[in-house]
Amino acid sequence: MLSNLRRSRRGVATIIAEVMMVLIVILMSAIVYVWVVPAFTSQASKDNAGAAYAEKFETVRAQFANNAVSSPETVAACGSQDTSVGCAPSSYLTCGGSITSTYTGNVLVPVNGVCVITSTVNGNVYVYPGGNLTVTTGGIINGGLEADSASSVTLTNAKVSGFTGLYNVQTVNISGSALNTSGQSICTDACGGALYAGGRGYFSMTNSNVTGQVENEVGHNTIVNNNRITGRLEIESADLGQIINNVVGSLDLDANGTIVIAGNTVTGATGCPAPPIAGKSVCYGSNAWCGTGNNQIPSGQTNGSCIGNVEVDVRNTGSTPVTFVAVYMTNIPLVGVPSWQLASRNPTQCGSGQSATCTLLPIVIPVGDMVEITMGWTAPSGAFPLPWNYIYFIFVSSHQNYVDGYLYFQQGLGMPLQSRLEQRICPPCY
Repeated sequence: MLSNLRRSRRGVATIIAEVMMVLIVILMSAIVYVWVVPAFTSQASKDNAGAAYAEKFETVRAQFANNAVSSPETVAACGSQDTSVGCAPSSYLTCGGSITSTYTGNVLVPVNGVCVITSTVNGNVYVYPGGNLTVTTGGIINGGLEADSASSVTLTNAKVSGFTGLYNVQTVNISGSALNTSGQSICTDACGGALYAGGRGYFSMTNSNVTGQVENEVGHNTIVNNNRITGRLEIESADLGQIINNVVGSLDLDANGTIVIAGNTVTGATGCPAPPIAGKSVCYGSNAWCGTGNNQIPSGQTNGSCIGNVEVDVRNTGSTPVTFVAVYMTNIPLVGVPSWQLASRNPTQCGSGQSATCTLLPIVIPVGDMVEITMGWTAPSGAFPLPWNYIYFIFVSSHQNYVDGYLYFQQGLGMPLQSRLEQRICPPCY
């Protein structure tokens, strides 16, 4: 009986010890909950407690900081440059459909006519007002090409041995072709001319080889990409010019509205003709908006400057100040620091002080105010599909809200957009 009692006391002691251990664990857990959890949540609450969701902003407008309008220029007259070819042949074959076998003599595309050449023409080709000429694979012009106020001229995998003059042509598409294969030198604004195109139309030349100088004046939309040009490439008075990934003897760019020059190699084989810049390989004139980058240019061979700024205005529509901590242009972090000011013109936080205009990050927008952000921009080299006519931008806030948009060269902001929330894992957030 006594031994049974002793065993019972031992069992009760064991139970009491186990209960005490459980109580100690519960007590410790309570202490952790009371002291640690509030401390932890206070650190995360600056994002998760509503600040990120109270933060709202939107793009209002965007534009090129300069008024990007081209300067006027007189277009040369048909036949005035290659006078040996002229613009009015005395004898010719009228093309009313297609030329599929070799023809020797001049060919004329009549007013509002259509002609497709897939064989060799041993002579000059003329296109009259409203005419439509296509020279495609297998098409060779052993002579000159003159088009006066034509509707369309298309050269695809074609060859032209002489000078090509395109005057007030509405649409020009040159692709995979060889021009001035004879290497003759026609004197336009400078000698060595191989191709002249003038007039407020669409001009595109890609993946082609030109022996001599290419001159484009007064274009509306001028695209010159992935070509090899032994002489000077001159783009003048274009509303929009895009010169990307070419190999050229020299670059001469003046009086354009908006022009982008990126990824080009300048050999220095030729120079800009007009004094006092004769001998320079790259000459920037008075372009209204100019963006350049990733070009290979001989040292000391650049005259003038290429300046391209864009302005984006963003309004704080939320109930908490907005702080932009990152800016991206074309999905690439902005090179350099933007300049910004508030629309209210009130002094704003700039680094550790206050200033009316700031050139530091972050960008701080008070509640109810709007910020005007001006950014310098450098065109990437061949990173986008062609033709390429816009800039994509992103602003990211300290709470990882963001707003993006498209700025088109001739339109401005595509459409105003509201801020959105990035995909995040919290805590921690910043």
